[in-house]
This record gives sequence, structure tokens and C-alpha cells, in this order.
Amino acid sequence: MTKNKEIREYGKVCSISGKRFDANVDNFYINNNSPDGLHPYHKAFDNFRRVTGASVEKIRELITLINK
Repeated sequence: MTKNKEIREYGKVCSISGKRFDANVDNFYINNNSPDGLHPYHKAFDNFRRVTGASVEKIRELITLINK
């Protein structure tokens, strides 16, 4: 089994929210520079960050407040 297969089988953690999602192109953008071929941010969180113009750190703070 390849490293990519193992990562995709067990899921991927979004580096913005810290939550685990299925590691596929429905949840993460493609990034050929990463070891698993996927961007580290979940699409929904990344889109929210882009639309609001907020930094990743500000989105992390917001997620932390929501999860309290």
C-alpha cells in the first residue's frame, strides 16, 4: 500500500479547523506539492477564508470560539 493510499484511507485533518474529513477531492483541493496531493485546508473553510478576506489564524480563532 502506498503512502498516499494510507492517508486517503484514514482521512485527512484540516489544518484550519483541526477536524478530520475523508481525504478526497470533494473535501480538499488538489495540491501537487503536498505529499498526499491535497491542500491542507478543507474546501468549506478555505472558501469561507477567501470570501471574508480573513487570515487563516483569524478563522482558527473563530472555530475555537464556536467549538467552546
